[in-house]
Amino acid sequence: MYARLSLVFLFVALFTNIDIRAQAAHPEIRQVLPEKGIYRFPLFNDGTIVFRNGNISAVKLNYNITLDEMHFISDTGDTLSIAEPALVNFISSNGSRFYYNKGYLQAIDSANDIILAFKQVLSIQQLRPAAYGTTEPHEGLRNYSFYTGNGQTVRLGEEEKIKVTSHDIYYFGDAYGHFSKAGKEFIFGHFEKQHEAVSEFIKTNHINFNVLKDLSKMMAFCRGLK
Repeated sequence: MYARLSLVFLFVALFTNIDIRAQAAHPEIRQVLPEKGIYRFPLFNDGTIVFRNGNISAVKLNYNITLDEMHFISDTGDTLSIAEPALVNFISSNGSRFYYNKGYLQAIDSANDIILAFKQVLSIQQLRPAAYGTTEPHEGLRNYSFYTGNGQTVRLGEEEKIKVTSHDIYYFGDAYGHFSKAGKEFIFGHFEKQHEAVSEFIKTNHINFNVLKDLSKMMAFCRGLK
């Protein structure tokens, strides 16, 4: 038995952007997003939950992007979510590490005690037919996200479509689970004695802290600092 799903206003991510359009004349939300939501991995995999008090639990895990919840399979076969994620130090599953900081963040890289992680936000936009076979955002429903469960089906109006989009938000953090949006201030604070060298690298390489490729360059540079 699956725990009840409630109305959700922010979703989180796959590694690639999503652009899904329902093709049916009367599309249903669950035809695009399954009732149980979108999971990071195809299957629940063996993983470990490391709590801040030192306790460790070994269970089968999967990250539910839609609900921003870490789910596990109980001994009775139920799919449950971690009740108090703020008590978690980190979670390892399927070769990936997750941290919790007002939502789950998935680690990408680490260098000199700096963790690079990301959160992908999904949003659903309702579209309606416009002239010449095109679609336009429905007035009053711009840039909103939703999902409903509890056995209910949300149906759009006739000939309406939905568009699911996503974008990544990157974070820097430490091993204690303290994260903030990726930016030069975090790097400067971590390498106070190398402020000049860090500043020159950022300037010379035109580092954009919203672009993964640039962040990977930044992490590689930090890996060489002492």
